[in-house]
Formats: sequence, structure tokens, C-alpha cells
Amino acid sequence: MADNAPPYTEQQHLPVLYPESISSTSAPHASSSKRKQPSPAPTGPPAPDYDTPRILHIYRDGLTHRHMTITDMDKSYPLYTISQNSGSIFSSKPHMTITSASSPSTTIGTATFHNWSRTIDLTFHSHPASFDSEGIFTRAYAFDSPAFGERLRWECDGIWGADLVLVNTKKEWIARFDASLFSITKNGKIHVVNGSIRGEALDEVVVSGCAMVQLERRRRNNSAAAGAASG
Repeated sequence: MADNAPPYTEQQHLPVLYPESISSTSAPHASSSKRKQPSPAPTGPPAPDYDTPRILHIYRDGLTHRHMTITDMDKSYPLYTISQNSGSIFSSKPHMTITSASSPSTTIGTATFHNWSRTIDLTFHSHPASFDSEGIFTRAYAFDSPAFGERLRWECDGIWGADLVLVNTKKEWIARFDASLFSITKNGKIHVVNGSIRGEALDEVVVSGCAMVQLERRRRNNSAAAGAASG
């Protein structure tokens, strides 16, 4: 039997290659379903971390406040766009419109200001809401939130009064707006207490917060105009 054995070759002692170790080039017959597919590129903002605050950045498109963009924490992915006019009695209504930056864009909310009333008319996804002053001698406004299921209140904070905080009925912070007073292009940033506030709840924070920021800006402009006229 030994005389009839085939001649020795090195191939008889090569290690066995299991299917997962065979490349597509050396085994063209291997199933393509077993090949590792590349992960799709992300098409949206990074998933929020529910345990940490979320910061939204508000940038002006130019030197005026007519058009602004709100980005996510990375400062590059747009979430909302803001369009507003002067808010005078001759301006079209609503005075402020906030839309989603996604395509196709949808109206998230609006704000309409009144010269002879302290109430601001808001809408959240076409549902009306009244943004009411909490008193003549206080710079605070409150509204009934459909998403949070309670009454929320924006109030001024900080030495200059340009910063704002949003609290619930238990005085717990929900969000905070920090103004960028010395920036040419940035209006400020909104700190949301945690990443679990999203969807329509986040929309309400943004719409009501932007309305409060615009109200304070109008108040400062009116005060400056009155001071200039009296001087």
C-alpha cells in the first residue's frame, strides 16, 4: 500500500480555513449575506443623553433678528428656523414663526404680540395657547403646556435680566436661556435640563422661550427709545 501512495505535497499539511476566515476574494462562492455591511451614515442629530443637559444654540442669519437658526449641541445640525418681523401694528401676523429645519419643513409654533395687551398669542402645532403676564410688576409669563400637562412659567434671571429660566409649578427648572450679549452672530443658547425632553415637549420649550426672548428684546428697545426721546 505504501508503494501506491501519492507523492507528498505541502498542501496536505495546510491549516483548515473556516468559512468566516475566507475572504471574498479567495472564496467568490461565499454567501454575500455573511459579508459585513458598512454602517449607514447618520442623517440626524446625535441621540440625546437622558442623564445630561442638552444645549441648543441660537444664531442670527445676519446682523438683524429677522431670521435665526437653532442648532443642536454640535452647533452644526439645524433643528429649527425662526422668521419674525418688527411686530408693529402694521406688521403681518403672526409676528414670529418657528419651523422645523427638516425637509419638508413644518410649522412648529407661532407668536403674536399685542401693543395694547400684555398677553402673547402662541400656537403649538396649530393648537392655540395663551402666554399670560404674571403681573404688572413682574417680568414673568406663564402658559398651560399640553406636552408637560401643567402650567409652565418663564421668568427673568441674572444681573442684567437678559437670562431667563423656565420652571414648573414645583419651581423645578426645565430650561434656561443664556443671552450672548456681546456676540454679533449668536443670540444665545437654551439649556434643557435633560435629553428626555424632546418631541412636542422640546417644541414648546423652544417656541415659548423664543417668544419670551423677543418680548424682552422689544421691552429693551422701547425703553431705549423712550430714554432717547426724553433726553
